[in-house]
Amino acid sequence: MPRAKKFGHQKRRLIRKKTSVCVVSEKCDVSSSKKKIEKSKGYFDYEDNFSAESQSRFVIIDLNMLNDIFNNIAKCRYCDRSFCFDVAENKSSRRGLASSISATCKYCGSSHGSMTSNSVPAGYEVNLRFVYGMRCIGIGKSAAQTFCALMNLPPPPAKFERLYTPIFNALETASSRSMNDNLKVEFSLVNASSCDV
Repeated sequence: MPRAKKFGHQKRRLIRKKTSVCVVSEKCDVSSSKKKIEKSKGYFDYEDNFSAESQSRFVIIDLNMLNDIFNNIAKCRYCDRSFCFDVAENKSSRRGLASSISATCKYCGSSHGSMTSNSVPAGYEVNLRFVYGMRCIGIGKSAAQTFCALMNLPPPPAKFERLYTPIFNALETASSRSMNDNLKVEFSLVNASSCDV
């Protein structure tokens, strides 16, 4: 049986002259990311001062710095002494990135503690926001664990995937509200234009 393919024989290829002219415009050179950034320039204000009154905000703070702040501005209400507080984290009460922090007076032993995040039906707000942020940038649990380890933060919530459900429910609710609002606007515009005719 003869060979099906002849070796050493090249196919003839049609070489066309390039007749199309590339039109260069300013809009072709701009990437879609740059367009999105330009579109949202006024939307994000990174120079905004964070205040606890406006809404709940999250910052990363070193416990030693927090201890210094307490000692410089606070007095114990029971023994009326200054520079007497020890700020510590109760590691056994960690719930993902939410921790229990207590300030204890060195002299009289009185202490006051609190969790570092508000409680929401799905768990703690900081954990929910962390999982949402990781989802938004396209990374999951293992990358979140690496991030927390590199930043010297507590480990992320153990039940990482369980927090997806409330996030998806909130997104679904927000999108359906937005669609309903847009439909109402469209119907009002259509009704207004039909009355004009």
